[in-house]
Amino acid sequence: MCVALFTIPAPLTASQYLRSEWQVGQSRVSAADLEVIVPSPAPSEVDLEAAVRIALQRNLGFRRTVQDLLGARSNWQVVRQRWTLDLFGSVERTGDGETLDARQAGATFSYAATTGADFSVVAELDRLESDETEQTITAFLRQPLLAGQGDASAAYEEVRQARTSYRAALLAFFIDRQSLVERVVSAYFDSVQQKQLVDIQDFSVTLAEQAVKDAQLRLDAGLIPEIDLTRAQLRLARERTAAVTQRQRLQDAMDGLLALLGLEVGGMPELVTEVPYQAQSLDLPALVAHALELRPDLRLVDLAIEDREAALRVSRSERLPSLGLFGGWARQRNGLDETSWSIGLDLSVPIGSLSLEEAARRARWDLLVSEQAREDLRQQVVAEVRRQVRAAEAARVNVEIASQSVEVARRSLHIAERMVEEGLRTNRDLLDAQDDLTRSQTSLVSSKINYYLALVRLRVAVGLDILPALSLGGLSPLSGGEAASVAGAAD
Repeated sequence: MCVALFTIPAPLTASQYLRSEWQVGQSRVSAADLEVIVPSPAPSEVDLEAAVRIALQRNLGFRRTVQDLLGARSNWQVVRQRWTLDLFGSVERTGDGETLDARQAGATFSYAATTGADFSVVAELDRLESDETEQTITAFLRQPLLAGQGDASAAYEEVRQARTSYRAALLAFFIDRQSLVERVVSAYFDSVQQKQLVDIQDFSVTLAEQAVKDAQLRLDAGLIPEIDLTRAQLRLARERTAAVTQRQRLQDAMDGLLALLGLEVGGMPELVTEVPYQAQSLDLPALVAHALELRPDLRLVDLAIEDREAALRVSRSERLPSLGLFGGWARQRNGLDETSWSIGLDLSVPIGSLSLEEAARRARWDLLVSEQAREDLRQQVVAEVRRQVRAAEAARVNVEIASQSVEVARRSLHIAERMVEEGLRTNRDLLDAQDDLTRSQTSLVSSKINYYLALVRLRVAVGLDILPALSLGGLSPLSGGEAASVAGAAD
């Protein structure tokens, strides 16, 4: 399937948008995903989609990623609330020859705006035993005019950091999910491969046993020397040893898969998903362009650059004079109304502060290094996509070569059997032909799995979600529908 071409819009910074698939945790992840699950026995059969689903629910490493995302989301929800309201009250009894009771109640409201302004109101009611009542309301406002105002204020920076941390957690969630799915796919088909190699090896043992029987009959008939029987017996022993080793490898691979899925190890479920194979046509320039637009780790670097820009902005603001506007109003009622107010400015000018100068300079250096890191990462992304494309192309060619080799090996074995029956070849030629068939079949199985895994890794390198492709029975690097959705999401 050819990769569809489309015009990629100008890149947007991570602060302007997050792609929908990166925000999967926003609606689907909850604290219920962290409930303790006791490892259960493996089912009798497992397909690839079920294996991925189980791993996303049970894998411990991925649960830590879910925990980090929930923590970042919780912090973001807390920080977005810029106001607080506290109620207070007290009852007091004092005595010095005469007992006196006092009761107090009130409320405090405060608001920290992202402009740097702080506003607070305190309302208090005091009542004595003599029924004397005192009511007090106090309001205070402070607004910085130079240093610490607007996007350089502490409140704005707190909100920005929480928002950035949440976005970074969303991106990390997507990246870790991609990694886990890739590992599950790889472990699943490694077990499939080991099972197929067991079947191939068992067939090879069957051929070797038949070769020993045929050699014994020919030796008894005086058609071959005893050395041919010995070679057949040695080959049978070698194939049986290889069969034992291959079964051990199958069990090791299956235990690794079950451990990755969070199931009890030791089982041997039937893996029912066959290795899909469909040759794909890859358009390298289009894949590189998509990767530069879709890769979440590039967005993580964008967020890091935003942090450096914010640090530079704050450090430059701290070098400005501190000029603040403040004002207050108070009203007290205790039989008589008393009202007071105040307004003023305070000014503080830093002079010769080397620490502030150096802080701004270091912030500038950090920003330059982060910008260079992004350029370096872009090159790494391009190199990774090119490497995965080459790996996929090489795996596809190997499948074609292995398929041809299997056909040739089968014909060669058939010819060797006929010629040995007619006495034109020795038993050794038959054994060699059987070995060639076994090696060719093994190579074909490995090549098909390697090609499928190469396409999985290519999708990861491009930045495409693996999960939707698993239900398609095969993996396309980028379908036309995906290309259209990518363009729509970016716009």
